[in-house]
Amino acid sequence: MESAPPHIRAFFDSQSYPHPADNIEMIQTHISWVFLAGDYAYKFKKPVNFGFLDFTTPEKRKLFCQRELALNRIFFPELYLGMHSICRNGDSYTLDGDGDSEILDYCLKMKRFLQNDLLDRKLQAGTFNPSWMDALAIETAEFHRQSDSNSDIDVIGLLQAHIETNLEVASRHLDDGLNAETISQLSSHYEQVLPDLIPLLQRRQQAGFIRHCHGDLHLKNIALVEDRPRLFDCIEFNDDFSTIDTMNDVAFLIMDCDARKRPDLGLRFLSRYLDHSGDYAGLMLLPLYLFYRATVRGKVACLMADELTGEARAAQFLEASIYFELALSYWQRRPASLFAIGGLSGSGKSHLALLGCGAERAIIIRSDATRKRIAPLHPQLALYSKQMHIITYAAMFDAARSTLDAGFSVILDATFIHPDSRKQLKAVADKMRIPLHLFWLDIDESLLRERVNARQLTATDISDADTHVLNLQLEEYERPSEAWLIFLNSSNSWPSGTGCN
Repeated sequence: MESAPPHIRAFFDSQSYPHPADNIEMIQTHISWVFLAGDYAYKFKKPVNFGFLDFTTPEKRKLFCQRELALNRIFFPELYLGMHSICRNGDSYTLDGDGDSEILDYCLKMKRFLQNDLLDRKLQAGTFNPSWMDALAIETAEFHRQSDSNSDIDVIGLLQAHIETNLEVASRHLDDGLNAETISQLSSHYEQVLPDLIPLLQRRQQAGFIRHCHGDLHLKNIALVEDRPRLFDCIEFNDDFSTIDTMNDVAFLIMDCDARKRPDLGLRFLSRYLDHSGDYAGLMLLPLYLFYRATVRGKVACLMADELTGEARAAQFLEASIYFELALSYWQRRPASLFAIGGLSGSGKSHLALLGCGAERAIIIRSDATRKRIAPLHPQLALYSKQMHIITYAAMFDAARSTLDAGFSVILDATFIHPDSRKQLKAVADKMRIPLHLFWLDIDESLLRERVNARQLTATDISDADTHVLNLQLEEYERPSEAWLIFLNSSNSWPSGTGCN
């Protein structure tokens, strides 16, 4: 804090606040100071210029405080309470002084929440509920759907410039412990891959996927409020970083989960996001965006290190190294596999799929979510009609092909009780020459009924399959006889070391 100006240091004093403010804490980033005082938090922008942001004058800090307030109220209006001026009266500093006061700066006033309610803290404490990722995915997909698209911004040129800046910052710090070979490989892989992706990037913009996004979507910018994860602290300082591909936006959270050694959470979020957005074609760009997001965090760690000394500085460069190594890993493709889980309603398919999501690093595609996403396109069809069933499975297989083409393994979560659907599944795998694993949950009828009834009472499952639907399934059900199926009598653990092809 020695480098902070006097009007910032003054807010360590409880007398600077118009309300009780005991046990004042300060949190610092490379671009802001945040004071936690009583029931409120006050966020001040540092007078810095990194090229991609410029907070060097009070007028600019005022402008970006106004923007931050307006943009973040879209996500979390209860958190963002208002903006204040910082005034000097003689030797003292106050919020919103009288007419004779000299205005020195500006800050945001926010409702304070417990730092332990940030999702990164929940993960560290071992109290993270994976279902929070489902709620986040739905909120993010809906926000993206409602956001304005932009067909004019030079999104490709900006992405290139941002990546090259990240790598240039890394190159400047090779003497600080960053691995020169890693940085060199990052540059060469990027230069090799990008030209092939430019046509797809162009098509994405033409199709309306370049939208105003959050821009800084990671676990430290999500707080749990009344058991609901809430986004905050979106990017306000430069539209070039927030008017981006929607897949670029979700990549940050996925990368953050990877960095925290919880890829299962990132893939669960991605699976649920795709359930609602249907943007499976965008997965072809996801490795590029994951690489980009990891280099962003590496760059930020370098910038933080530049403000520090000693062990704190070394720790930031170690963090930067970890992120740059993670970025390199996204160019290393793993062989993709196709998994499917079949069985009657209530057999535990979705539970088993979630276990497999982390075990196989796979994206889950659910027939129930697919059916509901495409139903508005077919208003004349009943949700569980035979024709809707055919259309749903066709859409699900199309999504699987796109996902596998992008290099990601897939878990299909559907009943597969009709032999034709299993034939189509096998045909997809055979045509793509992808290993196929079909697990069939063979569960007692009484347990199926118990689970379906319980699901109806809680109304928390995406499936609308009730006892009537289960009865219809049982009427036409014949136990599959294909030799390549693997029968399971429980969904409590993911099978390992099995294969069908």
